Amino acid sequence: MERKIQKRYVDYGLGFPVVLLNAPMVKVRGQWALHVNYNDYQKATLHLLAHKPARLTGNEVKFVRTFFEMTARVFAERFSVKHPAVLKWESKEDASTQMTWSTEKDIRLFILDELQDKASDLQDLYRSLKGVVEESKKPIVLNGDELAA
Repeated sequence: MERKIQKRYVDYGLGFPVVLLNAPMVKVRGQWALHVNYNDYQKATLHLLAHKPARLTGNEVKFVRTFFEMTARVFAERFSVKHPAVLKWESKEDASTQMTWSTEKDIRLFILDELQDKASDLQDLYRSLKGVVEESKKPIVLNGDELAA
């Protein structure tokens, strides 16, 4: 099986662009494909979303909800909103959801809590989220060296 490392690879498989640096690739049926442990890839992306220095987009919120296997109704109840609000956020796709900052902070803290990060990580994230972050079109960037399958 032919393999290579691609210095920069943009993946849209999670519903939004994720830039992988030094992405491990494998040739399958004549096509190059990303060769990572997808569970680790998704968890690493969730960590970056929790710490993202910009507002979450609709596609990112949908990824969070579906990763944790929550319906829109259950997700809404967890964050004390009505389920049409979740549908509205997700309909924004690559744009900022415009949800309240307190709800977005709760979602970010929820991510780390569900991934069972250390209490100090949650505390550090909470402290870093005190101010509202701005909107940004910058993609999530991961180092592929840590995700090789």
